Amino acid sequence: METKKELGRQMRFTENELAIIRNTFKGNTELLLLLRKVFLPELDPKAPLGQMIDLWMSLPVKEMSAQEAQVNILARNSLIMHIEQQLMQLYALAEQENMTVDELLERNKKDSTK
Repeated sequence: METKKELGRQMRFTENELAIIRNTFKGNTELLLLLRKVFLPELDPKAPLGQMIDLWMSLPVKEMSAQEAQVNILARNSLIMHIEQQLMQLYALAEQENMTVDELLERNKKDSTK
C-alpha cells in the first residue's frame, strides 16, 4: 500500500499523531472550547469555534506611540487568529474520516456513479 508521501502528499502530522488527535478531540468540542478559554481571554465562553471576537481590549494603547500601538495590535490580532485557526485545524482533523487509499478510491467510484 502506498503511503500519503508516496502519493505526492506530505502531511504535517504522522498517522500516530492523527490518531491521538482523533482519539482526543473527535466529538469533543467542549475540550477545544476549554483550550481556547485557556489560551485566549474571552467574555463569551459559549461562542462557537471560529467565531471569536477580539476581546483583548485591555492593551494600554493610549500610553503607546501610534507606531508601537499599531505593532502591538497587529501582533495580538495575528496571535488570536493563529490560535483560533489551530483549534479549527484540530477540530477538522479529529472529525475527518480515517480511510485507506483503497477505501477512498472505492468511495469516489461510488460517488461518481450517482
